[in-house]
Amino acid sequence: ESVDFYLRVCATRVNTRLLASAAATYATFGTCPLSGRAVMAATEAKQTLAILSACGMYDFSGEWACTVGLPAKSGVSGNIFLVVPGMFGICVWSPRLDVMGNSVRGV
Repeated sequence: ESVDFYLRVCATRVNTRLLASAAATYATFGTCPLSGRAVMAATEAKQTLAILSACGMYDFSGEWACTVGLPAKSGVSGNIFLVVPGMFGICVWSPRLDVMGNSVRGV
């Protein structure tokens, strides 16, 4: 059941606009900037940002934290969304991946 859920989440069709909107929602600590609606509690957003900071870039997370220092999440499609807490969120996409599974150009 857990694997089925994970595969469904991974197979969700997204684009850079949607991921940038998600990143911006985390940047505003749970309020979607497009609708103005609070879609999660600020504590949930902050806890998620802590997790993204620790492991959002797979095995490159430690190096990312030391050199970039911002919460981010990469995906196997070549996207990386990055959050500047309290300011904005962005998403970049380039499909070629490095050995750690992150977008070569995105990194």
